[in-house]
Amino acid sequence: MKSKLRSIIDNGGLVFNQNVKITQLGKSGRIHDALKVFEQMTNRNTVTWNSIISVCSKNGRISEARRLFEAMPRKNLVSWNTMLAGYLHNDRVIDAAQLFDEMPQRDLFSWTLMITCYTRNGELEKARYLFDQIPERRSPGCWNAMIAGYAKNGRVGEARILFDEMPVRDLVSWNSMLSGYTMTGEMGLALELFSRMEERDLVSWNLMVQGCVESGDMDSALDYFRRIPNPNVVSWVTIMSGYARVGRVVEARRVFDRMPERNVVSWNAMIAGYCQNFKIDEAVKLFKEMPERNSASWTAMINGYVSVGKLDEAKELLDQMPYENVAAQTALISGYVQNMNMNEARRIFDRIDTRDVVCWNSMIAGYVQCGKMDEAMSLFKQMPRRNLVTRNTMIAGYAQAGQMNEALEIFENMEERNRVTWNSLISGFNQNGLYLDVLRHLASMGREGMKPDQSTFTPCLSACANLATLQMGKQIHHFAMKTGYSSDLFVANALITMYSKCGRVSSAEQVFKDIDGVDLISWNSMIAGYALNGYGKEAIELFNEMESKGLRPDQVTL
Repeated sequence: MKSKLRSIIDNGGLVFNQNVKITQLGKSGRIHDALKVFEQMTNRNTVTWNSIISVCSKNGRISEARRLFEAMPRKNLVSWNTMLAGYLHNDRVIDAAQLFDEMPQRDLFSWTLMITCYTRNGELEKARYLFDQIPERRSPGCWNAMIAGYAKNGRVGEARILFDEMPVRDLVSWNSMLSGYTMTGEMGLALELFSRMEERDLVSWNLMVQGCVESGDMDSALDYFRRIPNPNVVSWVTIMSGYARVGRVVEARRVFDRMPERNVVSWNAMIAGYCQNFKIDEAVKLFKEMPERNSASWTAMINGYVSVGKLDEAKELLDQMPYENVAAQTALISGYVQNMNMNEARRIFDRIDTRDVVCWNSMIAGYVQCGKMDEAMSLFKQMPRRNLVTRNTMIAGYAQAGQMNEALEIFENMEERNRVTWNSLISGFNQNGLYLDVLRHLASMGREGMKPDQSTFTPCLSACANLATLQMGKQIHHFAMKTGYSSDLFVANALITMYSKCGRVSSAEQVFKDIDGVDLISWNSMIAGYALNGYGKEAIELFNEMESKGLRPDQVTL
């Protein structure tokens, strides 16, 4: 009996140690070794299965994680949540939603995971629907996930309404709300909230420093930094990066030299600061002095070389990297793309074993910029997971190439569209003289609840000008005024042209007079409007006024 009990205890201890080993191997990225330990285990418990599923998910092996999940002999709620968290980690929203629907039971953690999944993907309405459907009392985690979702997507008003409704707030709730204000540049509201906080941690202080840095107020950023009780590495790196961002590299280096402790992130931030300000020699010197480097160090340095056009040095550094990294490879691809050297870009691309969506999009965008739509479409078809950026790039590319049928086909097959999608299609119709299609799709855009912006109004007004549809043009003008875009310079210039081509010179004059900062296009549009409608004297007078203000005419003016 004792020997049997001893055997059970020993086996339990062995399984426990192997479970720990799987987790540790996963954290260090040694996924193959973790799988090997799992496969060699003769006894596995639920924790074993959950651990290997989590390890696979966190290392990007989501298909492997799902295969193991399906093979699991007994699943508990933790197993379902682990798989759901895996989909969240890999941004697989559709798969996560399907799994969530299949779950035999859910706890508050399940609901929080799914809400977070939707908010990260910008699907706030779906997230809010789930939030409202939670069958029991909501945990602070659920509230915080929804508030953070609103805040990160710039909808701080809705985040604040939820925040104020919260029955019990914790420090995460306050920091989520504070993050929303600092991210959207509403530093007045951030300061008001910060002053009301009974408890603050390093995250709170760092958010205020970051908010001031983002708004370009380095004096206030430094003031908050100095008031932090015990600044950590993030605090130091934030203030240092702020100085680098505004071109004060000497002060950034002074902060770097004063840091009580430096980790690899600190070194990378200083190198990135030098590179942003085109001080490549100083960046190289610092790179060589680094006690340790990670993939971000190499990528920052390669990006630096690319930014100053030193592609040979960038390629040499990439070849010296002790391991392959898709971000570094993509940085060099972007450099070749910028220089229209698609052959070299493709060579790097073909060498990459595991490509992420940024890598695919960089390559497709390169072919689009070069007008090689067949090659772009070939990659588009091969791409395992396309996102909105991919499809928007293809629509813009086909529009530039005058292939609007192909652009429209991609558009109509899209499950999700954003404002860029609509603007790319509408601009394409305008560029290719399909003016009625411009106005038709403006109406469709409204029916789908998508609000236009200056990039929508400009081609639509151009279409009205070419069709001489004054009534439609006036409606768009009123819509632009209601939405606050009529003062945008591009919209105002398009309005001048529209009214001029429709014979309403007085309306064009009024728009011209209302522009705060006229540019050369504004002057040319008004001069052309006078000339088009037979106002020769007024055209000459405006030309003389333009010259008297020190503006040099161009070929269009003359």
